[in-house]
Amino acid sequence: MFPLIPSALWMKIGAAVALCAAMYFMGYNHEHKKFVKFQAEIAALGKAQESLNQAKVKEHETITSGIKDEYEARLAAVHNYYSKRVQQPNASPNRLPTVSKPTACPVSAPTDTELVERCARTTLQLTELQKWVKGITNAK
Repeated sequence: MFPLIPSALWMKIGAAVALCAAMYFMGYNHEHKKFVKFQAEIAALGKAQESLNQAKVKEHETITSGIKDEYEARLAAVHNYYSKRVQQPNASPNRLPTVSKPTACPVSAPTDTELVERCARTTLQLTELQKWVKGITNAK
């Protein structure tokens, strides 16, 4: 049937297979250690970046809330200023009648205070938006 191979040849083949297996596992172990080290470095960088992102978000929220509070206060002041300028119709019989409309001239005060107030609000919104954009871009 099959010729028997001498036992010395089997030992040489076994030693070669064992040597190849040992070299394979040593290489695998070395690369696995490098990969684990790489994963740890990436995890540490990720945590550092996450904390940096949280700090930036917190800084932007602080800037936004500060400008929002200032805007609301200034908007209330604009509304208060223009609401005092509106003359209510005379409802009391003891009061004098209202003054007739002045003639149109270039230096007369605007009679439509609602329009002026809306313009003031729009201007305030624009200036506060510009301030917010500058604050956020300077925070980088």
